[in-house]
Amino acid sequence: MKPAPVTLAPYRRLARWLPFRQLEAQLSALVGLAGLLPLLALLAGLLVPGAPRASLVLLGVLTGTGLALWGVQQLLAPLRMAQAALRLRAAEGRVQPLPTDLGGDMGELLREVRRALEAEVSQGQSLQALSLDDALTGLPNRRFAAEYLRLAVHVAERTGARLTVALVDPEHISRVNEQGGMDAGDQAIRGLGTFLRQWLKRKSDWLGRWQEDQFLAVMFSEHNQAAEYLENLRREFGRRMQDFPGGPLKINVGLAELRKHETLKDFVERLETELRLEKCMETRPPPADAVPGAAKIYSIAGALLRER
Repeated sequence: MKPAPVTLAPYRRLARWLPFRQLEAQLSALVGLAGLLPLLALLAGLLVPGAPRASLVLLGVLTGTGLALWGVQQLLAPLRMAQAALRLRAAEGRVQPLPTDLGGDMGELLREVRRALEAEVSQGQSLQALSLDDALTGLPNRRFAAEYLRLAVHVAERTGARLTVALVDPEHISRVNEQGGMDAGDQAIRGLGTFLRQWLKRKSDWLGRWQEDQFLAVMFSEHNQAAEYLENLRREFGRRMQDFPGGPLKINVGLAELRKHETLKDFVERLETELRLEKCMETRPPPADAVPGAAKIYSIAGALLRER
């Protein structure tokens, strides 16, 4: 059973009759006023002939005690409201709006609690943003990318949509790190992230940082369409990065389309295998005695390896 909500209406009325800012002074004034009631009752009994003095004093004591108890309860209402706000935040993660117009100690307390809760929420949002964004590129990080890929696979299975995913990996990033230092490598990764964000901007495209220097591109399209699009992307990136410090930069792309009844784990493993095969094809030199048309034969051999 939930506790009754705290109201400050009686507190506001009582505070107007107690012209003090400090809680201690308000409580002292209230207790003093309650203590006067039995004395006033006794005085009334002395002034009025035949009045039942004992009954009047008893009535004064009971009235004073009740007034003191009620007054203390109302003066502590802001404390209960602050406590309820802290419990709500801890239990449900919600922030209860607290009044900021009260005066005195209790008003300052509620304002401090409100500022603390709002600051805690702001910090929590900042931490959440940091936990989902990659600090180097500003793109969604591995954690976010893994969750988005899981959801994309689920949507494709439910709707029958064609889902093609690419792993994009820059070539020779270790060479860049060796020649220009880690800053040069970070610049290359940041530049690739910016380039991919500019190219992969269709409504069906989604881009995130996967791991180390890899990027994950999720596309709701069939394989051939995505392959053609990414091939143009690859050529344009190579053209722009011809004069990059440390040598020209190119990218490898591992591409896979989700198969029917394929699990997420199997899909990711096949996608990473595609990237390894792509990098192997790029780094393997053609035979020295190649005949005209050898490049085309070599490409077909790579395709056959992928189908195994």
